[in-house]
Amino acid sequence: MALMAAHSSQIAAGKDKHSEEVIAGNVVVFPEVLAVLPEDVKVISAESYGTSAWSQTGRINAIKTDGSAVSYFLKYVMKEHGEPQLKGEYTGMLELYNTAPHMIPKPYGWGRVASEPCLFFYVCDYIPLTQAMPDPVKLAKLVADLHKNSESPTGKFGFYLPTYDGWQAQDVGHWDDSWTSCFARLLKGLWELDADMNGHWDELDSAMEITLGKVIPRLIGILEQDGRSIKPCLIHGDLWETNIGTNIKTGDIFIFDAAAYYGHNEMEIGIWRVSHHKMKAKVYRQEYVKHFKKSEPVEEWDDRLKLYGVKTKLMYSAGVPGGQNIRQQALEDLLELIEVYGGEN
Repeated sequence: MALMAAHSSQIAAGKDKHSEEVIAGNVVVFPEVLAVLPEDVKVISAESYGTSAWSQTGRINAIKTDGSAVSYFLKYVMKEHGEPQLKGEYTGMLELYNTAPHMIPKPYGWGRVASEPCLFFYVCDYIPLTQAMPDPVKLAKLVADLHKNSESPTGKFGFYLPTYDGWQAQDVGHWDDSWTSCFARLLKGLWELDADMNGHWDELDSAMEITLGKVIPRLIGILEQDGRSIKPCLIHGDLWETNIGTNIKTGDIFIFDAAAYYGHNEMEIGIWRVSHHKMKAKVYRQEYVKHFKKSEPVEEWDDRLKLYGVKTKLMYSAGVPGGQNIRQQALEDLLELIEVYGGEN
């Protein structure tokens, strides 16, 4: 069904749980959505807001019992993957909110709309955000503090359930004692997903086999050898400029649309090295390591980020099929790493 109506004055979007008045606006608000909102609000209207390649998004406008105005962000996904996708987003955002509530829009709930086949929703606080690039000094400290203050509930890497980057599942729904094996499983899953979407490519397949068999055990495995260890840190998982915003009113930075799990903190900033993102500017990475020092061996830090960035590139390639250029970039990164780390077991 069309969740966004053509004329906002003509849609009866739903009934407020505190009255029989019709909710105005061009976004349908189903009873299941109303049920997860706080009890002390009366929904007045709902309108389309923002853009998303994988979902339909809107803003719910309401009045609290004290007369103050409040708004909520609403996301609908209308395919079967919407259930695990939005369950993963809610669970990840709640985990982030419980760790760093000052930088996360509060999540209220997710669920299935009973009256519509394959329709799922997610609701959180609405924050008025700018489209400007985030301040690197502010962002770096916030993200580093998130990583330092987080605690894995099991002391292990992974997450309670798979989380999604867009419509694509990440194989992180396991608890693993080793970051090396956790990351290898994640990267292998994305390689297979990319092959499903774009077909197998012999050169990339060969490079991935060597990466899984030699590069990861050496470049990542060394982080957990000879007395070294890595803390499982809660990471956003897809932290680039479109998932970061600055509150127009306060100047505070917020992060959203997470693909969260517990991993090596440097995994978070590998995406800041990827060339098709604006956050590739070195200042973001340089500011971050002022607050969270590089893991040992320090001299291999940039190579680790390069490998972590391959995850982002394969995810993009699978999500936007036909982008051979980004696959080529991923292959080139892997070949460079294989030349340095591919000869050791």
